[in-house]
Amino acid sequence: MDAPEMSENAKQYLRWLIQGVPRVAFQSLSEVENKQLFRALAIPARGEVDDLFDKEPEAPPAISSDIPGLAGAGLKPWQLGQLGAASMGGKVLERMPTMTFAYEVVEHGKVKWEKTASAPSEDAKKWATEYVTQCVTMKRIPLNTPEDFTKSLPAGGSPPALTQTDFDGAANTLNVDVAAIRAVAQVESSAAGFGADGRPIIRYELHRFQAKTHSHYAHTHPYLSQPSLAAGNPYHNGTQVREYSMLYNAMLLKWKGDRMIDEAIESTSWGKFQVMGEHWQRLGWTSALQFARDMFASEANHLLAFVRYIQQFGLAAALRSHNWAAFAAGYNGPGYAANNYDTNMANAYARLTRHRTAGTHP
Repeated sequence: MDAPEMSENAKQYLRWLIQGVPRVAFQSLSEVENKQLFRALAIPARGEVDDLFDKEPEAPPAISSDIPGLAGAGLKPWQLGQLGAASMGGKVLERMPTMTFAYEVVEHGKVKWEKTASAPSEDAKKWATEYVTQCVTMKRIPLNTPEDFTKSLPAGGSPPALTQTDFDGAANTLNVDVAAIRAVAQVESSAAGFGADGRPIIRYELHRFQAKTHSHYAHTHPYLSQPSLAAGNPYHNGTQVREYSMLYNAMLLKWKGDRMIDEAIESTSWGKFQVMGEHWQRLGWTSALQFARDMFASEANHLLAFVRYIQQFGLAAALRSHNWAAFAAGYNGPGYAANNYDTNMANAYARLTRHRTAGTHP
């Protein structure tokens, strides 16, 4: 399920849309090539795109009195938008028919046009068909979302890694051995808290997002919202680029006036120990967003979230006795065996203790 990289013009369109400057967003959209136009329009929530085409480009002030015959003509919002496009001139005026066609294709999920004055170009119809085939019929990701357009989360940095002292302190707090904690980290994130770009290792869970958003995006954004873990698995490709693309896209969706920033963060597991963001309050954070920001700061915060999780969910005894089945059931959920969490943790622990006995480091 490869997704094309987003062009700079498409990025600019989304940046202005998210910042609430629809007129400039419309101008940026007019610069997006046909091959990305349909996919770019599919990324935001449908309601936000509806608003863009209903209200922007805004008609010039007093347009009904400036242009004879318009007063009381009962024009629809999109018709006023086309008049507004004429007032902007240039590329917007030139591309307006194609942009309106693209909007209709995304809105209806099929190649159709009613609002355009003439039939779309063959090039536009070609890319419309490609969009419908790939993104509607096959439910593939429209474009990679390369950045947090909401500007809520930090960029990657050079966060400090855990030290042996950190591990010793956590082990003392939980009254478990260090190897047991390290075994969990090895299975959850291959013991890596951060990627090469300095962002925390994450996994975005499509079924959690669907539950938290009451299936609102199940039809329009299937690559972000699925009913079960198994149904969501095909959208992962084993890279952090994909995980962050899904997270960032989910964060910019809007519903009832609110962006789904908290819901996206809560639907994601974070850091070295892959603690789900939905537990932020129980683990002592003031908000989901603050939890996520702290996950960007250091592996020490990853470990803190893990320790608090073990304490809050009563898993210290299972971890202490190396009862990996009981631990995995509480840490990974009742379906832990399907992914061999218990076996993998047992094997990781065995490797770590062998290294310790032999006097070497894993």
